Amino acid sequence: MFKKFLITLCFLIPLGVYANYNDVYVADIQYDWINKSELEKDAMISEIHDIMFATGLNKRHDLKSLFKDKLKDKNHTDNYIAASAGYKEYRGNKISAFYYKKMQNPFMYALQGKEDTSTAFYYDVMGNLRYVDFINGDYPDYPYYAIQYRISGTPVSAVYYISEDCQYLYKPNGEFEGVWYKHNLYNKSNKIILTRTTY
Repeated sequence: MFKKFLITLCFLIPLGVYANYNDVYVADIQYDWINKSELEKDAMISEIHDIMFATGLNKRHDLKSLFKDKLKDKNHTDNYIAASAGYKEYRGNKISAFYYKKMQNPFMYALQGKEDTSTAFYYDVMGNLRYVDFINGDYPDYPYYAIQYRISGTPVSAVYYISEDCQYLYKPNGEFEGVWYKHNLYNKSNKIILTRTTY
């Protein structure tokens, strides 16, 4: 269950990718994964991989000092209530709530500043910072990508946003996991391997 949470964690706050727009694959923002040939899929996976993993994803040892003023959400009660009530914006932040399946109350919420959109912060119900997303590119214009880290500095995932409906998901080691299209995560064989309720 926790793994499913980590896989879906990046997707509620539509988080901005500099890419070579002359490239036929990245420029094609239409979702057609199921209809792509094996060669086309491999080319797309490889190209996106190269964009996000050009320098690798290493552990970051500076997150706690870099975000020392955000380690605790001072307004966590108000923010948690606002997220629970379904607010999309609250007090200058975009806000999202995260639920485990069949839970009535969120177990986590995320905040992204409306002015500084380069990062998103994920807090537990007690207002403790757990994850940070670093957003790269011309957000909110597509395509862009986000790299997520635990507050300990360990990378969690890399997500390339082709469009609102379609994202490419990679593990921290660069291994391709699948393509999200709306609620479903498809692997290279077009098999649905996970469904999310947060889309």
